[in-house]
Amino acid sequence: MGLPVPTREEIFERLKKLLVEEFDLRDEQVVPAAQLAADLDLDSVDWIDMAVALEVDTGLELLEEDLSAIRTIRDVVDVLHGKLTAAQP
Repeated sequence: MGLPVPTREEIFERLKKLLVEEFDLRDEQVVPAAQLAADLDLDSVDWIDMAVALEVDTGLELLEEDLSAIRTIRDVVDVLHGKLTAAQP
């Protein structure tokens, strides 16, 4: 039996912790509507670093098409939740 799929809130909290610890963002900056580039000033190298960290954390592979759909924190959470749900047996 597989592990239960984390809720969107649990995924958000893990993502928030990662962004605060690894990208020197302030806790209050990381909100669901925050745009990664415009609001959080993450560049393409930061996006790759974030994707790799998320892959390590979740065990998922994030494809280029997954990343191309991401603009906000909410988008990241939705992509991860969808992939984790689809990975369940």
